[in-house]
Amino acid sequence: MKRATRGLKTAVAATFAGIALLIGVPAAHADTGAATTQAGGLHTAAVKSAVWGQLHSGDCQQDNGTIVLRSDGTGTFSATTLTYKTHTGDVWHTTLTFYTTGGTRLFVRGQFNSPRMNDGNPPPKYFWSADFTYDSGLYSAVDIFKTRQSYSC
Repeated sequence: MKRATRGLKTAVAATFAGIALLIGVPAAHADTGAATTQAGGLHTAAVKSAVWGQLHSGDCQQDNGTIVLRSDGTGTFSATTLTYKTHTGDVWHTTLTFYTTGGTRLFVRGQFNSPRMNDGNPPPKYFWSADFTYDSGLYSAVDIFKTRQSYSC
């Protein structure tokens, strides 16, 4: 099993010892929206989100891995994955580690697993998502751009 990590630094992707970091993500790829009030006075949660570009592990590929963290203590990871070559079906595995701006580790969520993937010409794409919860009191401490995605396939 090959372990990889990847991050974005001003729209340039670089591999860091099996971990993907989000650093300096352009505004088009990140959102730290404030809480809003809907018609009828319902309060919705504030949202932080960020997107990884294309990541590779072995014969597998992940496109647009997206993390969404909401101030109500819920989050979602979603991605599209595919494999270029398999004889047994491949599965993409992701674990997310959340940090403060100063680099203090706050919490880890995952392992999240893609559906079993088959190859083809062209290879089929598999969209999937995983919901998670965390201590909502940590929301303001999370620096979404310091999130690390550890992955393998």
